[in-house]
Amino acid sequence: FIPNDVCMEASGYIESGDFVSYKGLLTDNMMCAMDKDGLEVVDEDTCQGDSGSPMIITGDGDTQVGVVSWGIGCVSSTFPGVYARVSSQYEWIRMGVCQHSLSPPASFNCDDLDTSNTTGAQYYPLEDEDQSKSFVTLEVSLDTKPEDFSWALTNLETGKVISSIPPMFYHGFANHTFRHKVGVEPDQFFKISLRDKNGDGSRGYAAIYRGGAPILSNLIMYDNVFRGDGTEGLTTKDHAFYVGTEPPKNYLSLVIKFDKFPSDTWWKLESITDGVILGQRPPKFYNEPFELLTIVEKIPIFAATTQRTYQFTIGDEYPCEDNPNNVCGDGMCCNYGQGSFTLYAGDVEAGILLATGGEFMLSESVLITPPVSSS
Repeated sequence: FIPNDVCMEASGYIESGDFVSYKGLLTDNMMCAMDKDGLEVVDEDTCQGDSGSPMIITGDGDTQVGVVSWGIGCVSSTFPGVYARVSSQYEWIRMGVCQHSLSPPASFNCDDLDTSNTTGAQYYPLEDEDQSKSFVTLEVSLDTKPEDFSWALTNLETGKVISSIPPMFYHGFANHTFRHKVGVEPDQFFKISLRDKNGDGSRGYAAIYRGGAPILSNLIMYDNVFRGDGTEGLTTKDHAFYVGTEPPKNYLSLVIKFDKFPSDTWWKLESITDGVILGQRPPKFYNEPFELLTIVEKIPIFAATTQRTYQFTIGDEYPCEDNPNNVCGDGMCCNYGQGSFTLYAGDVEAGILLATGGEFMLSESVLITPPVSSS
């Protein structure tokens, strides 16, 4: 461990010949570390591809103190590695674990946690100090025919088009990725319409994140646009999502108990009424740390003043051993663990069960009709 005031003095010339200094680059949310093992030569370090990995103090009960973030070069004797400081975000981590885990660690003292003033701001972040506007980031990855792709973002409550990109806008930007930051009104549902002009498929993707940056933990929507079986001739795909200062009144709670291969699991919820997708997680969204864990995903749904039916689909997929171009699946249970899913209306504690399962091969679909709201 290297104190920040010492780490900020790190400076020197790098391979390009440029002079680089850490001064002014470190904040209290960061910490530095360098492994010299008592020698002057650094023999271990993190490098490209390690971002997000934990820095742990080992002993009687390992303690995570940092998360790999950035640095200048690898195994440098001049520039220490820089890590996110876990202690500076402890209350945020504690809040997230206590609200979303079915079995939070006793050390978090979740029973003593007051969530009355933090639930909304924590999970539906705003960026304006006056709390009047939210932001979402639309990330668009284009294929070899970018001129065919367009999109429109609409407020579902007012019918107003918030932002849009017409066909030909991306002309000349084959295989490029664009990120559009869009201001939206809080506490409302929105629809993103993705369009392929000629309906001949795409190899790109579109994703929406809460806030002004593409942070995976804030992912709202992801779609391999117009890719796969059944997409030929398809020109429009619609997704709905909610952004607000507080969680919506109507939502589903999806409890997922993973097997030993969480990256194989994917799911999708769509409205039978209009085909709008209200929530989904693609394959590989859940990575190795989710192995054998149980989590709760909350999925906002439209206000149920009349009965509305949804289709929930959950799947398991990985490349087949005999032909990696084909997709195989063995479900969530029971070859590699007792995986399962359970879907509730509202909070899990309310006990309004809509569907449960896990023993399938490639996928399982169920139709659900949440209770009608009283108001």
